[in-house]
Amino acid sequence: MRPAVSIAARAQSNLRINGVLKHLYTTVRTSDSASVPTQGVFNTPGSLKKRIKQGFWIGLGLGTVVSAIGIAWIPSYREQATIYSVALFRSVATFITGCLCMADYKILHLRYASVGYTSDTYKAERKVVHQRCADRLLGLCRLNTGIYCKAGQHVASLTYVVPPEYTNTLSVLQDRAPFKSMKEVEQVFQEEFGQRPMDLFREFDSVPLAAASLAQVHRAVTMDGRLAAVKVQYNDVSRLFKTDMWTMQTISSMIGFIFPEFELGWIVNEFRENLTSEFDFTNEARNGEATKERFRNRSDFYVPEIFWDLSSKKILTMEFIDGVKVNDVEGLHKLGVSPKWVRQTLLEVFAEMMYQHGVVHCDPHAGNILITKDSFTGKSCFVLLDHGLYRTLDETFRYNYCQLWRALILNNQELLNKASGNIGIPENYVGFIPLIFIQRPANANQKIGEGMTTEQKKEIRSSMKNVTMAEVFEFLEVLPRDMLLVFRTINLTRGIHQQLGGENVERFHINALYATKGVWSETREEEHERQLRREQRRRERMEGRWGRLASWWYGMQDRKDENCSAATRAQGKQLGLGPRNRWYLFGDTPTLYRSLGYLWDTFSMRWRLWVGERLLLVWLWWAGKDVAKAIS
Repeated sequence: MRPAVSIAARAQSNLRINGVLKHLYTTVRTSDSASVPTQGVFNTPGSLKKRIKQGFWIGLGLGTVVSAIGIAWIPSYREQATIYSVALFRSVATFITGCLCMADYKILHLRYASVGYTSDTYKAERKVVHQRCADRLLGLCRLNTGIYCKAGQHVASLTYVVPPEYTNTLSVLQDRAPFKSMKEVEQVFQEEFGQRPMDLFREFDSVPLAAASLAQVHRAVTMDGRLAAVKVQYNDVSRLFKTDMWTMQTISSMIGFIFPEFELGWIVNEFRENLTSEFDFTNEARNGEATKERFRNRSDFYVPEIFWDLSSKKILTMEFIDGVKVNDVEGLHKLGVSPKWVRQTLLEVFAEMMYQHGVVHCDPHAGNILITKDSFTGKSCFVLLDHGLYRTLDETFRYNYCQLWRALILNNQELLNKASGNIGIPENYVGFIPLIFIQRPANANQKIGEGMTTEQKKEIRSSMKNVTMAEVFEFLEVLPRDMLLVFRTINLTRGIHQQLGGENVERFHINALYATKGVWSETREEEHERQLRREQRRRERMEGRWGRLASWWYGMQDRKDENCSAATRAQGKQLGLGPRNRWYLFGDTPTLYRSLGYLWDTFSMRWRLWVGERLLLVWLWWAGKDVAKAIS
């Protein structure tokens, strides 16, 4: 308790304060009128301002020295200061590059505003600007690395919308990325496991085997002698993620303000959503195991085993696979593997994923696929790596996407319009679909897989002349996000297929076959319901007359299946897998009715692709047409 202060004491104190203030006021007035220095309580205003300024600079200097000492000697402060300074540098570099590119395009736009944007001179000048800006973006990606390289790779894969000057220039980012030092790798291990790599592995190579935009891979040997590939995430990537994404979002907003016809915010949002899932390596491990489960009945497909005790969110340890890169044709020949088998297996695996399993592997570039060959059996194997970016397709989207491919192969315009509408594609953009998927206009009569005729190319150019880039971006913006990732996967697999000597007709045939399977095969929901019905029948039998025998039999079946993923089975994720329940069912269909539908569609497809087209060529020849011109 504070002692009570009397009223008389407070009054006396107030009188003293008033006297001091009166004395100060009198002193200041006297000094101002006489313009001579006085000896009051305070010095002159000029001297006071000088002392305040001196105190400010002294305090600032002491604060700087103390901060520098803290940053130099305290690791946490030093790390934070480094992150902030690097983030500032990256943001400034990005804004400078973005402003230069926007100024380039704005000047070009203003120069040709009066004469129009259809002249050959404008198009040639625009190509120059495209190339100049693409070179700037490449330099920015190499300077900032990390997420910027990932963004550059993403832009390079958008061949269906981004000008070729960008895609060709940024495609070099798929090559080898710069390594991080072993000291940084050890820091990640300390944060994740509290130990150094040499404490967890018998051997650990300090020089990485490969480096990507988000992580690098080291070869190691586990304590029990197994060869392992250890994927270590870069420490600064996740820490700079928020700043980098804010910078990209701000740049996209600036572009939208200066060029209202281009709205790029949705691209940045899609990139952010996809990248977030890639930061968690445990998610990648789960995706890999689920994919291995889906293809468990395919002996020529393999996913490396995950070492869970040596894996975390930033470190992924898996079985080491020594193989040949999928697009290394010379290496495939040396290995004794046919490029034809490789390209067909490539198409079959990714087609089965999309059309039947309802999932999309969104990053199938050549570095993520290896080909091996067993030296004893001579059997080739398709090894799929990097399962960080997957997208599970909505069941309605998966079914209508299969119908869309059927419509393209069967040349059914009514079915194409219906499937496109169910997916969410506006009616005025349906004409883009045949050009994107089969590189030809709808209702074309030439052989599927062959290039367009000269007349068709002229017709396409004439119809596309009035289509602006703003309309193309609007088309992409209204598409479902799943469709964008499907486009990316199709483009990447098509590029690898072409490098292996594949033709379009082979790609269309395999896609049509699996799309037909996807229409008639068992869905995830039906698979799950069938498993529930099977479990119900099992319980009923066990409660019946032969309960003991049934318990013994089903117990044996459970022990056989204990190596399968229980979580995957419970969720009903597998789709059209395993041996058929009846010998007369085809195409992974659950009923005889669906099996007949699958057989009829397959027959119609083959008729369209092979027999019907040959009859068409004969008819054209009989009518006096030039066959060579018809199929050119």
